[in-house]
Amino acid sequence: MITIKTVLIAILLVGFFLPGGSTAEPNTTSTLHNIDLPGERPPEFLGEVFEERRQNIMNEMQGEVALFSTTDPHNFYYATGFDQEPAIALLDPSSPSPFVLFLREPNPTEVLWDGPRHSLEDAREKFGADEAYPLEYLDRYLTRFMRENASISVPFGDEMVIERLENRYSHRSNLLLHTDLSEIMHEMRVIKDEWEQHWLTYAVEVTALAHNRVMKNIRPGQYEYEVKAEIEYVFTKHNCDNGFNPIVGSGPNATYLHYPFYDRQLLDGDLILIDVGARCNHYTADVTRTIPVNGKFSDEQRKLYELVLASQEAALEIIEPGTGILEPHHRAMDVIFEGLYDLGLITDLDSWWQKRFYVHYGMLHYIGLFVHDVGHFADFIRADRDFYLLNKDIKGRPLEEGMVITLEPGLYLEENRIDQLEELLGQWASLEELREFEEQVRPIYEKYAGIGIRIEDDLLITDTGYLMLSGGTPRTVEEIEKLMAK
Repeated sequence: MITIKTVLIAILLVGFFLPGGSTAEPNTTSTLHNIDLPGERPPEFLGEVFEERRQNIMNEMQGEVALFSTTDPHNFYYATGFDQEPAIALLDPSSPSPFVLFLREPNPTEVLWDGPRHSLEDAREKFGADEAYPLEYLDRYLTRFMRENASISVPFGDEMVIERLENRYSHRSNLLLHTDLSEIMHEMRVIKDEWEQHWLTYAVEVTALAHNRVMKNIRPGQYEYEVKAEIEYVFTKHNCDNGFNPIVGSGPNATYLHYPFYDRQLLDGDLILIDVGARCNHYTADVTRTIPVNGKFSDEQRKLYELVLASQEAALEIIEPGTGILEPHHRAMDVIFEGLYDLGLITDLDSWWQKRFYVHYGMLHYIGLFVHDVGHFADFIRADRDFYLLNKDIKGRPLEEGMVITLEPGLYLEENRIDQLEELLGQWASLEELREFEEQVRPIYEKYAGIGIRIEDDLLITDTGYLMLSGGTPRTVEEIEKLMAK
């Protein structure tokens, strides 16, 4: 029998090996140099995928009832495939109708202005709800449905659900809201199923296509907003949109990690840092390239670019299941620090504070329904960067097959940063140490000041290593200059 899952696997295999698809073998860093089309667009909706997710959620709840709303649209979509707000879903593993959807029905005036919304029939027929009701029926449904000693799992930040429960059932001492449903869903979202992998592959390929279009068409005299428009044209042409606000920083703007404006004119001799991600059917890519506006890297630009690229290559060598998610970060930083030492931008490889001057973030994060997708890294990961960024004993959560991550080393030599040593590093170094460092480093720093470089690629963790999904756009100096020469 041919099942939906069989068809899905076949589509995935075709998608990976079409001319526009990702063909890199695990643990390789080769690129396709210039894809012209993304792979085949996956099915927009597969009910079997969402049904399996809901079953997995119910298996984790140990008999509890789950109630959650579109307050968190990513979690709601993950479990239901339903993407119209407002709506509430109920999962009850002990009920003959385990999946119930409550949604706001369209009225004629809304339809006149905005077009049709999903109906109760759609909720049942397309989205697989066992029962579907108008949103205002939730209270009477819960009254009929509530069992003695009922305990409910809700996302602790879900105001729509919690407010309804507290208003109506605050007198029920046996109504327990003791399990954070968000944690269950967030951990499930870390490991991508095959359908998600295919959508992320497609989103990354559309993003690579946008990068390639910019490389072919960019020239001095344009403005950052024109580059942004080229990118968004490609996204829109493939029925995708921005997964996050594009970062398009030219010249000194490339040294600002999340530069939010687009108004600078591109000058001959500039680098431009382009950090963008297509969002296709809810799934978001995140790929960064740094390229010379005139098509040729200067000597200084090339030295720093090849240092960042070497750090990424070193990190890629150890990416496989079982590697701690911070270990590639530490490996990449070792390469960067040694290179900075050779250039004279660090004077002491044992100096923690000198290294901290150049490192600002951890180089890996998950992608998925959100660009910095949810899921556990390590207990401390968001609390104290000074603790983990340079501490090799902190390895983080082991990588697992099915994770999709980014790897994004970078160097950012902001023009005036060398003037701010006391403010930035005074808590760790004496004034005498800072002055000695500045005296030795400033002449070299000023040679590279205003250069910002980031190289970011998206990786699917496989059983033996990784698959580079973003291999369809150039990474090396030679590949970039070759494509830009066309």
